[in-house]
Amino acid sequence: MGDGMRATVLLASLLAAAACGGARDDARPRDTLVFASSADATTLDPHNTTDTQSDQVILMVYETLIRFDQDMRIVPGLAESWSVGEDGRTWTFRLRRGISFHDGAPFDADAVRANFARVLDPVQEHNRRSLFEAIERVDVVDPATVHIVTKYPFGAFEPTMAHVSAAIVSPRAAARFGKELGRSAEANAGTGPYKVVRWKKDLEIVLERNEAYWGRRGTLRQVIYRPIPEAASRVIALESGDVDVIDRIPPADVRRLEASPAVSVLKRVSNGAQQFRFHCKRPPLDDPRVRRAISLAIDRRAIIDNLVSGIATPSTGPLTPVMRHRADLGEIPCDPDAARRLLKEAGHEHFSIKITTTPRYVMGIELAEAVAAQLREVGIEASIEVLEWGTIRQAWGGLTPDEDTQEIFIMGAGASSGDADWGLRPIFRSAPTNVNNYGFYENAEFDALVEQAMREIDFARRDALYRRAQQIVYLEDPGAVWLFDHYHIVAARKAVRNLTTSPLGTVTFAEAAVGEGS
Repeated sequence: MGDGMRATVLLASLLAAAACGGARDDARPRDTLVFASSADATTLDPHNTTDTQSDQVILMVYETLIRFDQDMRIVPGLAESWSVGEDGRTWTFRLRRGISFHDGAPFDADAVRANFARVLDPVQEHNRRSLFEAIERVDVVDPATVHIVTKYPFGAFEPTMAHVSAAIVSPRAAARFGKELGRSAEANAGTGPYKVVRWKKDLEIVLERNEAYWGRRGTLRQVIYRPIPEAASRVIALESGDVDVIDRIPPADVRRLEASPAVSVLKRVSNGAQQFRFHCKRPPLDDPRVRRAISLAIDRRAIIDNLVSGIATPSTGPLTPVMRHRADLGEIPCDPDAARRLLKEAGHEHFSIKITTTPRYVMGIELAEAVAAQLREVGIEASIEVLEWGTIRQAWGGLTPDEDTQEIFIMGAGASSGDADWGLRPIFRSAPTNVNNYGFYENAEFDALVEQAMREIDFARRDALYRRAQQIVYLEDPGAVWLFDHYHIVAARKAVRNLTTSPLGTVTFAEAAVGEGS
């Protein structure tokens, strides 16, 4: 049976269940929760994860030395305490004692050293190696104390260490499974509150409570992750009681679910923003006046009200409000007259341009159509190119400016470290290809500011440096049209309690419970 037929059969069965008044929740044990994700995890190896679906499972199985709480404060994890030396480079972590990995291996300073040796090994080519490139070495002081020494004072060290990819895996499991770590249920061993017991690709991941967990044990015995790619099918599955929690909800369904007596909708500003990036080396977009004009031509409020009402708020800077060192620079006003003046000054009063988009993003095609219509009002004729996600990703894989044919293109942005460094430096610092700097943005002052801020550990000085950098890339020499900041939205049956949602876009269930009556 093909994928399309499977989706049709699933949707039909869910519609039938909903028509009959919904599945009986008491048919499932109350110590089990089912979460319908939009896609399966790609890997459960923390050192290789690059997607939210993988991250939120990893966070149940593995733990970091320090972590973000749900308000993005950094709090203790596997380390009881931490401090930085006078040199600004030597970080001391005092570890919790008496903790074991799921495979029985001990958690200690040697395990910490082995993990960073693994992720930083250039031969192994882990996806997240660049995230930790500031680390020079890890020294074991004693079994419960470790020094992590950076190459220079690294201002984003703490949020980097709270990143999901800094999670500590069992060295025994890493040695046993090698590159296969995190690719199957058995190839996992963390210290977290849940263990992976089954993984049927694209069907389900089953976690069971770690009865030997060092902290507070979870209420739920079992958490099941069930991928349902179609958003409509996820919503129906929730309403019918076939699943307990869903995310990635279409705007129209958010409003309807908010009115449902059987459902709770949790909504918070996230780290994610929706933007349209510029190819800054391609004329006429190589002129900052043209990019400023395009930004001023866009009516963000109208776009939000008509397309994504209830799931977004207008951007007020290149970073969302949950990010460390974010500067509130205000909404960019819609000013077509100012846009026309800038275009005339630049000598580009009328021209054609291509907008590339993909349906992977919520309302991705409709957003491109709205932007094109508004550009037409200032004399810019925009055509729309719609590509599948795999195709559009290929254009961001290391092309030179001459090789890349995209001109204005849709993109989501959101630094998974929660810090301005990762939110600005990789994607806007000058680079010869578009591996990370997807639009070939180049501004010498910006480069100098983010480099200086990266090496500054004084919070107030970092704040000032990043504020100036954000003024440049958002207002003066824009690298993108920032449209809106996303809300992270999760919907759950009423009986589900104590979900943990993060501005980083994850939902976890270590403290969750399911009562009667959902």
